[in-house]
Amino acid sequence: MTGTRPDRLSAILRRSYEGRRVFVTGHNGFVGSWLSFLLAEAGARVTGLSLATEPGSLAEALQIDEFVDSIEGDITVSSSIEDAVADRAPEIVFHLAAQALVLPSYDDPLQTFETNVMGTARVLDVVRRQPSVRSCVIVTSDKCYAAADGAHVETDALGGDDPYSASKAAAEIVAHAYRHSFLGRSDLGLATTRAGNIVGGGDWAHYRIVPDCARAVRGGQAVVLRRPDAVRPWQHVLDAVSGYIRLGDALMREPKSFSQAWNFGPSADAAATVGEFVATLVAKWRELGAAVLEPVLESAPVPERGVLTLDSSKAHAMLGWHPVLDLDATIDWTVEWYAAALRSSGFDARATTAAQVARFLALDHDDPSRSASVGAATNVHGS
Repeated sequence: MTGTRPDRLSAILRRSYEGRRVFVTGHNGFVGSWLSFLLAEAGARVTGLSLATEPGSLAEALQIDEFVDSIEGDITVSSSIEDAVADRAPEIVFHLAAQALVLPSYDDPLQTFETNVMGTARVLDVVRRQPSVRSCVIVTSDKCYAAADGAHVETDALGGDDPYSASKAAAEIVAHAYRHSFLGRSDLGLATTRAGNIVGGGDWAHYRIVPDCARAVRGGQAVVLRRPDAVRPWQHVLDAVSGYIRLGDALMREPKSFSQAWNFGPSADAAATVGEFVATLVAKWRELGAAVLEPVLESAPVPERGVLTLDSSKAHAMLGWHPVLDLDATIDWTVEWYAAALRSSGFDARATTAAQVARFLALDHDDPSRSASVGAATNVHGS
């Protein structure tokens, strides 16, 4: 795709997803819900495999079972994956199911490794034996890299000083082994993705800064910052999801060329400290009428990387992927979603999410030098 004009995301959705059978593990998680919703809106026949939907989650708010063929299952149990894949015969697979948080990985490292490493191996082993599958995208994490100076490129060494990061590095190695050992002569495309710090509406997980801020606003409390000087590559969930979708399409068309690892990170100006990110987030909440207390500082309970940034030039050049939303727009859209959710009544999660998806698709364009900075338009206390 180098040297050619990149296709619009809406065209890719029509070409490779409309009417196709798509299988998503972790479909009722935060990112999985956005991905499944967007694919279903585009006309894909989405099947999801996940643990039970958590009360209060985005998936519950979206009533995800109404547009996804949801199967309750566990990727640490091979039969769960085998039965679901055999019955639905998907053409495209997105593997997102994971233990996705750093702090819980310290509490239960074995469960983290079982889910993120062996769970990935089990998914890959089923996929390689399923003849219907043509494209498989394995979602890992930007934390799979060993610490190094500068923005990470895909050829950097893998590593991890905590169980979560190590598990994601190991998942990358497992995917590499399956690609080279079993899929070298097949027409099945297999790639891994490493996105930045993904934010957006509907994430209510603990130990993540945006949900922590939203809960603090709702409860009239101050959000707690444990690493305000840590630099992270912030990006909106729709920018990450659009990268996954573009990659899935590329694997369908040219599996040999695109079966590799890919970074999907924000532009350089979207790398900001936690303190800077939260300050902008708080300012946006206040613009919308919320009485937000100043953040308070506490010592970090576990060590974490001080600086983490990504170089996504390969995805820019070969996939035509570029972030649509800059840092200001990412924060605007995120606060807009939560502001609507925290109103006393009348919140329609599906309508709010659909509106943001439609705006994103309209902003996705052929000019990668232009990044959207479209603000929120609702008052936190409005009706």
